[in-house]
Amino acid sequence: MTDAAGLAPTGPDRAWSFETLDPRARWGMRLRALLHVLVLLGVGLGVLLAVVTKLDVAVPGVAVALALPAALAVAGALALAYAAARWRRTRFALTPQGLRIRRGVWWRSDTLVPRSRVQHIDLHRGPLDRRLGLAGLRVFTAGSELGRINLNGLPVARAEALRDALVQGDDHGL
Repeated sequence: MTDAAGLAPTGPDRAWSFETLDPRARWGMRLRALLHVLVLLGVGLGVLLAVVTKLDVAVPGVAVALALPAALAVAGALALAYAAARWRRTRFALTPQGLRIRRGVWWRSDTLVPRSRVQHIDLHRGPLDRRLGLAGLRVFTAGSELGRINLNGLPVARAEALRDALVQGDDHGL
């Protein structure tokens, strides 16, 4: 079995393979990205209207009103594409050493959370996660720069199984 880069696990990691996030997480990521776009465009529009009002110029106001739908469409399309790429590039594996997470669209990271460093794990579910039947893990670690690692977009049963396996120190059946 090979990992996402085509490399076979070696040594004690021979049995693990990377898993993808739940397909429902793609929708959650898309909705969050669109919400961020709407908030940013709303703030930008407010600032722009304040400047236009301060200058007391009618022509830029009309230009803003005409450009807003185009800006919203472009920003929305970029946000949807980024969310889809983020979903595709997030992978995780439960290994005998701990939880390994690979993610990143432009800047990639490969994080291994050793079981010996895990202090506690929280399962969290926001309103959108509950609606989609998803959960996320917050893994708190000891003695590291990254005191908390998040892994979102998991089915609830899988998140609970990962939490239990990390805390108990076994990975049988996972």
